[in-house]
Amino acid sequence: MFGGGAGGIQGPHARQTLEAMKEVGKETAEEVRQEQKVAAQSAQASNALTAFRPKVKTEKKKLKQISTTVAKMAKMKKEKKLLPIQQIAKKAEEHERKNPELKAKVLKLLRERIKPDSSSEDIQEILDEFYPDPTLADDAMEFLLDTTEGQLHQQVQEAKEKLNEDKGREITAGRNISKQARQASDKGLGTPTSLREMYRDITGNPRDSNTMFQELSEKYAFKEMHKVVKFLLHSLGSDMKSKGPSISRGELHRLITETRSLQAILGVYRFFKTRMGLMEKMFAKSGLDMPKKLNFELMSKCFMNLAGERYPSSDKVLAQAKRLGIEDWILAKIIAFSQFRDSIKEMAMSQIYRSLQHRDELLFAIIEALEELEDQLEELEEQDEEEEDWEEDEEEEEK
Repeated sequence: MFGGGAGGIQGPHARQTLEAMKEVGKETAEEVRQEQKVAAQSAQASNALTAFRPKVKTEKKKLKQISTTVAKMAKMKKEKKLLPIQQIAKKAEEHERKNPELKAKVLKLLRERIKPDSSSEDIQEILDEFYPDPTLADDAMEFLLDTTEGQLHQQVQEAKEKLNEDKGREITAGRNISKQARQASDKGLGTPTSLREMYRDITGNPRDSNTMFQELSEKYAFKEMHKVVKFLLHSLGSDMKSKGPSISRGELHRLITETRSLQAILGVYRFFKTRMGLMEKMFAKSGLDMPKKLNFELMSKCFMNLAGERYPSSDKVLAQAKRLGIEDWILAKIIAFSQFRDSIKEMAMSQIYRSLQHRDELLFAIIEALEELEDQLEELEEQDEEEEDWEEDEEEEEK
């Protein structure tokens, strides 16, 4: 672990180390000279040749020890000078291997922004700039703890504790589904961060399947919706199986049930997709141009909007005409709303409605709206007939 700077031993520290190395060298050399002097005196008192040979070996050994000691100190000096930078880079790479979303280059830039006198508030503010995602921010805190020491390390620890105190649920939720988020991101559903945020929102602010579907359908096209539902189901399952789920397991079970209802809602899309050919023929037969915006996705969204109404009524059904772009044509409204009626009759979609009574109320509202439109059409046809009769009478009088 390291202090505020990323650099190594500098200035006075380097000179002190070098002087220490020189002193060690001098002391060792003096010891060798003293031993040589004693060896010479001993050699004169006995067999000089016999006494000298062992001392030569000792002298060589001492010289080798000096050389080794100096080399080791030089290596230590170099390592101490470079270690912090190298270690920070090494730690950054380690954390990237643990979590591929934490890029080593970004982690090193983050570390450079942290100064020796940074407070826990400063650290949190800087971290928010780099990682708005609470889960990634918490992981990045681990990197900072690995690359700081002393007072700065303590400030990082305080910042991490505050982050977990404020956003513990969000951190846990994101961590429990990180694998699923990355897999879904690879399939083009968005970034891992945006997918984790969506999951946190759904688990933190539960809603019924109709509301959830309407929100998701505004963001994702039909071809992606089944991938989204699959991501949510896998994520909820992973969260539930974890040692520490982000919310209670009972609430997770309820959300799994609601999410499975989304699969039934996808059947609405498939139904209206099969009806588009019929609608085009009916528009053509009625002498009307079918609006380009009137596609199966819009029809599905409008129908689900009605299905989400607690108290459906004919007025609410008729109000969908404007959204469909057919508010000016009675026949067009009859064609579109007839598909709404048929979808209820032909599809078993009990999971879409609050109850069987709710389903029947919606069906009645659609039928009532169609009857009103047919009455309007009949009145219009009668007016046309009266105008034609009047024109004929006028022509006869002129004759």
